Amino acid sequence: MSRFRKTHREVPSLNTTSLPDLIFTLLLFFMLVVNMRSVPALTQVQLPNTKELQKLKEKSLLIHIVVGKSGNNEPPVQLNNDFTSLDAMPEQLKSLKNQIEPEERSKIVVVLRVDKNTPMGIVNDLRQILREQNLLTVYYAAEKPH
Repeated sequence: MSRFRKTHREVPSLNTTSLPDLIFTLLLFFMLVVNMRSVPALTQVQLPNTKELQKLKEKSLLIHIVVGKSGNNEPPVQLNNDFTSLDAMPEQLKSLKNQIEPEERSKIVVVLRVDKNTPMGIVNDLRQILREQNLLTVYYAAEKPH
């Protein structure tokens, strides 16, 4: 008989106690980061004050329109990330709607961020353009007074 016996070594088990914590942390990170689309205002906007605010629940089908300050008759108008004019807006809105599936178009929400010194006639023109494009869900951005 030989002096050396063949012994089988056991493979140590893998410790997975911290794995759920790691997976939860990654999941939380991606949930917070993925849906954080924001449209920066490219023009100066001073929002009106309000007493009640309501947060948007669904943020994936948003169209942002920003109307800023101006010294002349036509204030700068921003549609999502690009400047536009009121005359060109219907065509641009139509192309934005065409990028969305037809069954999802009824869920589009328009967020208007309008400077508080903007004439109401321009806001009415915007609302008329949105009505003609069948974009009927409109939220107005405002600031809560401090």
